[in-house]
Amino acid sequence: MKRVISAVATVATLFAASPVAAAEHMILILEDAYFPQVTYLERGDTVRFVNASGTAHNIIAKNDSWEIGPIAIDGEATLLVEDGVQKTFYDVSSAGENGGYSVTGQMSYSSAPLQ
Repeated sequence: MKRVISAVATVATLFAASPVAAAEHMILILEDAYFPQVTYLERGDTVRFVNASGTAHNIIAKNDSWEIGPIAIDGEATLLVEDGVQKTFYDVSSAGENGGYSVTGQMSYSSAPLQ
């Protein structure tokens, strides 16, 4: 009996010590929006931007720390989300005269709200 308990404890320790696998999240690039608008993720996850619009798109971080693009029609690009990565992003082509952007997206380390 002690061997069984010892074996179970060893296996449980190995699983508890194993790192959780990073997840991949998909954000669709639409003509005038991102879907979803907010993506809930964890550090180390990847985000796959998929262009589902009829034109190429460039995506830029709010603080200009990263840029992806141009992403061709039906094209894809990925971003690894690490500590310190800017989580607010814009579609470069949506820049307005006042310097703001009309097409924005957000990544968050918070828990997703319940429906």
